[in-house]
Amino acid sequence: MSKRELKPPVIPKELVLVGDARSILEESAEQEYEIVNRLFENIFLTKIHAVHLEFKQTVFKGCRFIGCDFSETSFVNVQFVDCDFSNSNLSDTYFKCCSFHKCKAVGADFYGSRINHVTFFECNFCETGFDATHISFVKMENADFTDAGFSKSRFANLEINQVCFRKASFFKTSLKNVDFSTCNIEEITISDTMEELRGIKVNMIQAVDLVKRLGIVVKETENLS
Repeated sequence: MSKRELKPPVIPKELVLVGDARSILEESAEQEYEIVNRLFENIFLTKIHAVHLEFKQTVFKGCRFIGCDFSETSFVNVQFVDCDFSNSNLSDTYFKCCSFHKCKAVGADFYGSRINHVTFFECNFCETGFDATHISFVKMENADFTDAGFSKSRFANLEINQVCFRKASFFKTSLKNVDFSTCNIEEITISDTMEELRGIKVNMIQAVDLVKRLGIVVKETENLS
Protein backbone atom coordinates (compact mmCIF):
# COMPACT_ATOMS: atom_id res chain seq x y z
CA MET A 1 0.00 0.00 0.00
CA SER A 2 1.09 3.59 -0.58
CA LYS A 3 1.02 6.27 2.07
CA ARG A 4 -2.62 6.81 1.23
CA GLU A 5 -4.51 4.37 3.47
CA LEU A 6 -7.28 1.97 2.56
CA LYS A 7 -10.60 3.41 3.73
CA PRO A 8 -12.93 1.07 5.67
CA PRO A 9 -16.72 1.26 5.26
CA VAL A 10 -18.49 3.77 7.49
CA ILE A 11 -21.66 2.19 8.90
CA PRO A 12 -24.16 3.83 11.31
CA LYS A 13 -24.71 2.08 14.65
CA GLU A 14 -28.44 1.87 14.03
CA LEU A 15 -29.82 0.41 10.80
CA VAL A 16 -33.36 -0.27 9.61
CA LEU A 17 -34.00 -4.00 9.27
CA VAL A 18 -35.40 -4.89 5.85
CA GLY A 19 -38.49 -7.08 5.87
CA ASP A 20 -39.60 -7.62 2.26
CA ALA A 21 -36.27 -7.43 0.43
CA ARG A 22 -37.67 -8.33 -2.99
CA SER A 23 -40.16 -5.45 -2.92
CA ILE A 24 -37.55 -2.92 -1.80
CA LEU A 25 -35.08 -3.96 -4.47
CA GLU A 26 -37.65 -4.00 -7.26
CA GLU A 27 -39.20 -0.66 -6.21
CA SER A 28 -35.78 0.95 -5.92
CA ALA A 29 -34.86 -0.22 -9.42
CA GLU A 30 -38.14 1.07 -10.82
CA GLN A 31 -38.35 4.39 -8.97
CA GLU A 32 -34.57 5.03 -8.85
CA TYR A 33 -34.23 5.91 -5.19
CA GLU A 34 -31.23 5.18 -2.94
CA ILE A 35 -31.22 2.42 -0.33
CA VAL A 36 -29.57 3.93 2.75
CA ASN A 37 -28.95 2.81 6.35
CA ARG A 38 -30.52 -0.63 5.90
CA LEU A 39 -29.78 -4.09 7.25
CA PHE A 40 -30.46 -7.03 4.94
CA GLU A 41 -30.27 -10.14 7.09
CA ASN A 42 -30.80 -13.80 6.14
CA ILE A 43 -32.36 -12.89 2.79
CA PHE A 44 -32.60 -15.59 0.11
CA LEU A 45 -33.43 -14.50 -3.44
CA THR A 46 -32.85 -16.11 -6.84
CA LYS A 47 -32.82 -14.63 -10.31
CA ILE A 48 -34.02 -11.21 -9.21
CA HIS A 49 -33.50 -8.36 -11.70
CA ALA A 50 -32.37 -5.33 -9.70
CA VAL A 51 -30.04 -3.21 -11.83
CA HIS A 52 -28.95 0.44 -11.47
CA LEU A 53 -29.42 0.36 -7.68
CA GLU A 54 -27.60 2.58 -5.18
CA PHE A 55 -26.72 1.24 -1.71
CA LYS A 56 -25.14 3.44 0.94
CA GLN A 57 -24.19 2.73 4.56
CA THR A 58 -25.82 -0.68 4.42
CA VAL A 59 -25.04 -4.15 5.77
CA PHE A 60 -25.80 -7.49 4.12
CA LYS A 61 -25.53 -10.34 6.62
CA GLY A 62 -26.19 -14.02 5.89
CA CYS A 63 -27.82 -13.20 2.54
CA ARG A 64 -27.97 -15.39 -0.56
CA PHE A 65 -28.50 -13.84 -3.99
CA ILE A 66 -28.15 -16.71 -6.45
CA GLY A 67 -28.21 -15.99 -10.18
CA CYS A 68 -29.35 -12.40 -9.59
CA ASP A 69 -28.66 -9.34 -11.74
CA PHE A 70 -27.10 -6.38 -9.90
CA SER A 71 -25.32 -4.93 -12.92
CA GLU A 72 -24.50 -1.22 -12.97
CA THR A 73 -25.24 -0.96 -9.25
CA SER A 74 -23.37 1.24 -6.77
CA PHE A 75 -22.25 0.07 -3.31
CA VAL A 76 -20.72 2.78 -1.11
CA ASN A 77 -19.89 2.14 2.56
CA VAL A 78 -21.36 -1.36 2.49
CA GLN A 79 -20.47 -4.48 4.49
CA PHE A 80 -21.08 -8.01 3.20
CA VAL A 81 -20.86 -10.69 5.89
CA ASP A 82 -21.37 -14.40 5.17
CA CYS A 83 -23.16 -13.66 1.89
CA ASP A 84 -23.44 -15.65 -1.35
CA PHE A 85 -23.58 -14.03 -4.80
CA SER A 86 -22.79 -17.18 -6.79
CA ASN A 87 -23.59 -17.03 -10.51
CA SER A 88 -24.87 -13.47 -10.17
CA ASN A 89 -24.22 -10.59 -12.55
CA LEU A 90 -22.39 -7.66 -10.96
CA SER A 91 -20.85 -6.31 -14.15
CA ASP A 92 -20.13 -2.59 -14.45
CA THR A 93 -20.73 -2.24 -10.72
CA TYR A 94 -19.12 0.37 -8.48
CA PHE A 95 -17.74 -0.57 -5.06
CA LYS A 96 -16.23 2.05 -2.79
CA CYS A 97 -15.33 1.60 0.89
CA CYS A 98 -16.79 -1.91 1.14
CA SER A 99 -15.82 -5.14 2.88
CA PHE A 100 -16.47 -8.80 2.09
CA HIS A 101 -16.04 -11.21 5.02
CA LYS A 102 -16.59 -14.95 4.60
CA CYS A 103 -18.50 -14.34 1.38
CA LYS A 104 -18.96 -16.54 -1.67
CA ALA A 105 -19.35 -15.54 -5.31
CA VAL A 106 -18.49 -18.66 -7.30
CA GLY A 107 -19.07 -18.08 -11.00
CA ALA A 108 -20.21 -14.48 -10.50
CA ASP A 109 -19.35 -11.80 -13.06
CA PHE A 110 -17.80 -8.46 -12.05
CA TYR A 111 -16.77 -7.53 -15.61
CA GLY A 112 -15.86 -3.87 -16.04
CA SER A 113 -16.44 -2.97 -12.40
CA ARG A 114 -14.57 -0.38 -10.35
CA ILE A 115 -13.47 -1.74 -6.98
CA ASN A 116 -11.90 0.92 -4.76
CA HIS A 117 -11.03 0.70 -1.06
CA VAL A 118 -12.43 -2.81 -0.67
CA THR A 119 -11.32 -5.75 1.50
CA PHE A 120 -11.86 -9.47 0.87
CA PHE A 121 -11.30 -11.69 3.94
CA GLU A 122 -11.83 -15.46 4.01
CA CYS A 123 -13.85 -15.39 0.78
CA ASN A 124 -14.49 -17.93 -1.96
CA PHE A 125 -14.43 -16.27 -5.38
CA CYS A 126 -13.49 -19.31 -7.45
CA GLU A 127 -14.25 -19.05 -11.17
CA THR A 128 -15.34 -15.44 -10.70
CA GLY A 129 -14.86 -12.97 -13.53
CA PHE A 130 -13.04 -9.71 -12.83
CA ASP A 131 -12.01 -9.05 -16.43
CA ALA A 132 -11.56 -5.39 -17.43
CA THR A 133 -11.96 -4.23 -13.83
CA HIS A 134 -10.18 -1.34 -12.15
CA ILE A 135 -8.98 -2.50 -8.73
CA SER A 136 -7.32 0.05 -6.44
CA PHE A 137 -6.63 0.18 -2.71
CA VAL A 138 -7.83 -3.39 -2.27
CA LYS A 139 -6.75 -5.94 0.33
CA MET A 140 -7.28 -9.69 -0.07
CA GLU A 141 -6.44 -12.13 2.72
CA ASN A 142 -7.02 -15.88 3.23
CA ALA A 143 -9.17 -15.93 0.11
CA ASP A 144 -9.65 -18.30 -2.82
CA PHE A 145 -9.63 -16.91 -6.37
CA THR A 146 -8.88 -20.22 -8.13
CA ASP A 147 -9.73 -20.05 -11.85
CA ALA A 148 -10.78 -16.41 -11.50
CA GLY A 149 -10.37 -14.06 -14.44
CA PHE A 150 -8.47 -10.78 -14.19
CA SER A 151 -7.72 -10.29 -17.89
CA LYS A 152 -7.14 -6.76 -19.15
CA SER A 153 -7.61 -5.32 -15.65
CA ARG A 154 -5.80 -2.52 -13.83
CA PHE A 155 -4.26 -2.94 -10.38
CA ALA A 156 -3.13 -0.13 -8.11
CA ASN A 157 -2.21 -0.49 -4.44
CA LEU A 158 -3.23 -4.14 -4.24
CA GLU A 159 -2.25 -5.94 -1.02
CA ILE A 160 -2.62 -9.74 -0.92
CA ASN A 161 -1.76 -12.31 1.72
CA GLN A 162 -2.38 -16.07 1.68
CA VAL A 163 -4.56 -15.91 -1.43
CA CYS A 164 -4.97 -18.74 -3.94
CA PHE A 165 -4.80 -17.59 -7.56
CA ARG A 166 -4.21 -21.07 -8.99
CA LYS A 167 -5.16 -21.20 -12.69
CA ALA A 168 -6.32 -17.57 -12.56
CA SER A 169 -5.99 -15.50 -15.72
CA PHE A 170 -3.96 -12.29 -15.70
CA PHE A 171 -3.80 -12.01 -19.49
CA LYS A 172 -2.81 -8.49 -20.53
CA THR A 173 -2.84 -7.30 -16.90
CA SER A 174 0.28 -5.69 -15.45
CA LEU A 175 1.34 -7.25 -12.14
CA LYS A 176 4.01 -4.67 -11.47
CA ASN A 177 4.63 -4.07 -7.74
CA VAL A 178 2.11 -6.74 -6.70
CA ASP A 179 3.60 -9.01 -4.00
CA PHE A 180 2.49 -12.63 -4.56
CA SER A 181 5.14 -14.14 -2.29
CA THR A 182 2.62 -15.63 0.19
CA CYS A 183 0.16 -16.71 -2.49
CA ASN A 184 -0.45 -19.64 -4.82
CA ILE A 185 0.11 -18.59 -8.44
CA GLU A 186 0.50 -22.05 -9.97
CA GLU A 187 -0.60 -22.35 -13.62
CA ILE A 188 -1.71 -18.73 -13.95
CA THR A 189 -2.56 -17.62 -17.48
CA ILE A 190 -0.46 -14.88 -19.05
CA SER A 191 0.49 -13.91 -22.61
CA ASP A 192 3.28 -15.59 -24.60
CA THR A 193 5.50 -12.56 -24.08
CA MET A 194 5.04 -12.81 -20.29
CA GLU A 195 4.99 -9.01 -20.22
CA GLU A 196 2.51 -9.17 -17.35
CA LEU A 197 5.29 -10.37 -15.03
CA ARG A 198 7.50 -7.31 -15.38
CA GLY A 199 8.04 -5.90 -11.87
CA ILE A 200 6.13 -8.69 -10.09
CA LYS A 201 7.23 -9.66 -6.56
CA VAL A 202 7.52 -13.39 -5.83
CA ASN A 203 9.40 -15.77 -3.53
CA MET A 204 12.33 -17.93 -4.65
CA ILE A 205 10.27 -21.05 -5.39
CA GLN A 206 7.79 -19.06 -7.45
CA ALA A 207 10.65 -17.38 -9.33
CA VAL A 208 12.07 -20.77 -10.33
CA ASP A 209 8.68 -21.91 -11.62
CA LEU A 210 8.24 -18.72 -13.63
CA VAL A 211 11.73 -19.01 -15.10
CA LYS A 212 10.91 -22.53 -16.28
CA ARG A 213 8.01 -21.09 -18.29
CA LEU A 214 10.62 -19.25 -20.33
CA GLY A 215 12.12 -22.59 -21.29
CA ILE A 216 15.12 -22.06 -19.06
CA VAL A 217 16.41 -25.17 -17.32
CA VAL A 218 17.33 -24.44 -13.71
CA LYS A 219 20.15 -26.75 -12.69
CA GLU A 220 21.11 -27.36 -9.08
CA THR A 221 24.83 -27.13 -8.44
CA GLU A 222 26.78 -29.04 -5.85
CA ASN A 223 28.51 -27.22 -3.02
CA LEU A 224 32.18 -27.22 -4.04
CA SER A 225 33.54 -25.89 -0.77
